[in-house]
Amino acid sequence: MVLRQRPRDLCRRRTAPSGGQGLTPWPGGPGRGIPPSGDRRRSVARPGSSKREAIVAAAKALLWERGYEATSPRDVLSLSGAGQGSLYHHFPGKREVAAAALAEMAAEEIAAIDALFAPGAPPLDRVRAYLTRERQALRGCRLARLANEAAMEEPVLREPVAAYLGHIQASLRTSLEEAEAAGGLAPGVAPAALAAALIAVVEGGYVLARVHWDEAAMRAAIDGTVQLLAVAARPQA
Repeated sequence: MVLRQRPRDLCRRRTAPSGGQGLTPWPGGPGRGIPPSGDRRRSVARPGSSKREAIVAAAKALLWERGYEATSPRDVLSLSGAGQGSLYHHFPGKREVAAAALAEMAAEEIAAIDALFAPGAPPLDRVRAYLTRERQALRGCRLARLANEAAMEEPVLREPVAAYLGHIQASLRTSLEEAEAAGGLAPGVAPAALAAALIAVVEGGYVLARVHWDEAAMRAAIDGTVQLLAVAARPQA
């Protein structure tokens, strides 16, 4: 597995973020809590993108870097380069812009998972490809790192994260069931249970890497999943 070094933080500010905590509308309504036009950082928006796309792109970057509760509306405006009028036109509150960002993030990550599990490769090779894929361990899982935030009690925020993790687990289970049907798993190995264990170890590896601030913790977790899969596989004659 290849683990990239953490890129230079484009989202970090010199001062702590302010405002916009919790599941409230933009603080103070239009005209309050908004940075002046000369106080914006370089926008993350692609050339030619709409203001809505720029806002969502900024929210996606900030959610991965800081999480929901530490991201303020002011941060989103600053990074998107959008004006307050565009913001209020498209999104009535912080929850709504975060929901749009999470939905896009989930769709992007699910597409990447589908590419790993595309038919053609042997089923256990697909599972290994998922386990050993490139990851940014210190940044955490792009979606699951939000799982412990209080905001995840809101279904509109929780569902994209659940859909992503559920899709991975289902893809693992399907591949393991294919391996079982072809005689590729050892007797007594349950595909559903093994799929649940594999995704739990991978996501736990992100937690260990961030807690210890050491990518080696993630590497050790992934090595363990590869060994677990090897034990579960039936030896080939």
